[in-house]
Amino acid sequence: MKRRKLLVIAGILLVLVMLAIIAAALLRRPSDKPTLTPVFVDRPAPALAPAAAQAVAAKAPGDAVAQKQLGDAMLAKRRFDEAATAYRASLAIDPNQSTAWSALGEALMQTTKSNDVNLPPAAAEAFRKTLALDPRDARARFYFAMEKDFQGKHDEAIGEWIALLREIPAGSDADEALRSTLAASIKRNIALIRQAVDEAGRAQPRYKSKP
Repeated sequence: MKRRKLLVIAGILLVLVMLAIIAAALLRRPSDKPTLTPVFVDRPAPALAPAAAQAVAAKAPGDAVAQKQLGDAMLAKRRFDEAATAYRASLAIDPNQSTAWSALGEALMQTTKSNDVNLPPAAAEAFRKTLALDPRDARARFYFAMEKDFQGKHDEAIGEWIALLREIPAGSDADEALRSTLAASIKRNIALIRQAVDEAGRAQPRYKSKP
């Protein structure tokens, strides 16, 4: 029995070491400006400058593409309220734009509060509409995995983030947000495992050798 307990402790320690190694590897490339909610900006091409995008959008108020370009320009500059307004205008014209819904969800993640367990309702709705149009959208998947992490489903969240890491471009905003979020979640898991081991050790009956 004593040997079995030692093997269990050794297994737990091995898990801790592996998690620490993963966290260290992820932390080699941290975000330059970490925020409370990671900014998972995901653009297929460089955005226009805000002034140029505003001029184009003003000339074409009924053009969904022009309004989305304005949203992209504002999102790139972290002007989240203005980005959300532009994306809503674009989606009012053409609601079948998965990338616009995804970007709107991003903007709403930065401007609305969650209850620390679920995503903000408006952001979650935008991401659900995104996935209905494009089930592979990386940004929506990233944030829904974050919601699982909020809810204590850490293994599921980490597994989904690692799967995403294989898909998104290295060095992108999305890559930096994903790496910093993964590292933070792994650190929390290490702390929880250590706490559980300590609590189990305190409750553990003392070994008594037979005479």
